[in-house]
This record gives sequence, C-alpha cells and structure tokens, in this order.
Amino acid sequence: MKIISADNISVVEDKIKNLNEDSLVIFDCDNVLTTVKVGAFNVQNKNFLKNYLKNKPYGKDEFYDKIRLILINENTYIVNQRMVDLVANLLKENIRHMVATSYSVRSLKDVSDPIQWRIDNLHKMGYFFEKSWLDQNEDIVLKDFGTDHNPVFRKGVLFCDIFSKSNCIRSFFEHIGWTPKKIIFIDDVLRNLSDVGEFCDEKKVEYVGIEYLESQYINSRIPFSDNLGKFQMDRLMNESIWLKDEEVHKILSDS
Repeated sequence: MKIISADNISVVEDKIKNLNEDSLVIFDCDNVLTTVKVGAFNVQNKNFLKNYLKNKPYGKDEFYDKIRLILINENTYIVNQRMVDLVANLLKENIRHMVATSYSVRSLKDVSDPIQWRIDNLHKMGYFFEKSWLDQNEDIVLKDFGTDHNPVFRKGVLFCDIFSKSNCIRSFFEHIGWTPKKIIFIDDVLRNLSDVGEFCDEKKVEYVGIEYLESQYINSRIPFSDNLGKFQMDRLMNESIWLKDEEVHKILSDS
C-alpha cells in the first residue's frame, strides 16, 4: 500500500502515467472532481461540523440525505479543468476509470431520480465515466448489503451511500468478475484511501492512494462564522431547507 498527499493536480497526472489495461483509476467526486463553495465545508472549519453534530440525534442516513440538498441548491465548480482532461485522456488510452462517491441512493423530494441528477451534474462539468464501461449498460445493485438502499453502480459511478467505499468496491468487483492488477484511488478523505489500500493488500493488487487536497485552496477565503454555520445546519437538519452563505449573511445582518 502506498498513500501520498497532493495539493495540486501535477502529482495525480504523474501517477497515472504508463498505466495498462489491467489498471483502474478511481475518483472520489466531491472535492476531487467537483466542489461547492460553502464555508462550513472549508478544511479550516472542519471542527465546526464535528462539534455541531456532537450529541445531535441525527443518524448517518439522515445526515447523508440532507447533504444532498446542499449539492442540489449550490452552484457546482470543477476543482481543476486539467482533471476533466485527465479523465478524457484515460478513455483515449483505454484505461478503466470510475467514480466512488458516498452520495446517497435514496429518493429525494423534488428530484425524481437523484442518482441520475448526480450523473447529469458530472456531465455538465465535462465528466463522462460511462464511456469506460460500455459493457455495463444496466444498473448494478449490490444487494449483498441487505438494505433498502443498497449501493448502485450506474454509468461509471459507484454510489456507496453510507457504506464504506472499500466494501462497495469489493462487492462491485465480485459482481462483474474482474479485479484490476493495479488501482489508483484519488480521494480527499484519508480514511477512505486507507480502507481501499487494505482491500488491495488483501487481494495482492498494486495500489496508490492519493489524498487530493487542491479544493481546500478554492474554498479557503470564504467568510465563515460558527453562528452562520449553525443557522444553516439548523434549517437544513430541522426543516430540510438549505440557505446559501450570502442568504444567511443577510438574515443575520438584518436581525
């Protein structure tokens, strides 16, 4: 297992050189491919959410569902345009690539198909992962998780919901009957990288995990306060309403 940290895309570009058709490149979505400019999610404010959720009666399922309301109501940005080009070049070189995201598969009010919404959003940014999986045209539902919201693979995107990415990737490989000889996994969460690395060690798969941190610089100068964040999160968790930073700034300044 090898895990490295990267605060710019040059490191990622270097690590995917000279791959062959037995390799697989896996991308996280949020803060790797795309990002939203929300102060509460700045790396500098990471303790805010941790403290906010402490002793709150919210389960992981509920929290993941609510987070999608932020994604749907905020503008989405590409972290780095060169990442779009990188994904396109993998296709040209016939190197398999996919997304593994913690995005929830469950139904969502006012969005008829939240999974497809997520894929369509990637398309708007210029990402088309389904082109690497033309042999998998139908949804793959990983039913071995035994819930009513099992992980789903659709059009090159593995939606893991509340389950660990390593277990979802393992189940996906078992379903399609293929395990790559080398995996490069790009994520901004070190725990995810370590978990997948342990799975690769177990399966004797060569592995490079990249902790990709470039998005923290995009969001580093967004004004934020605990009062603003608490106001946003209270409305989100209690009323399923997401207010953008600028909306909350105005409300707080007028009160």
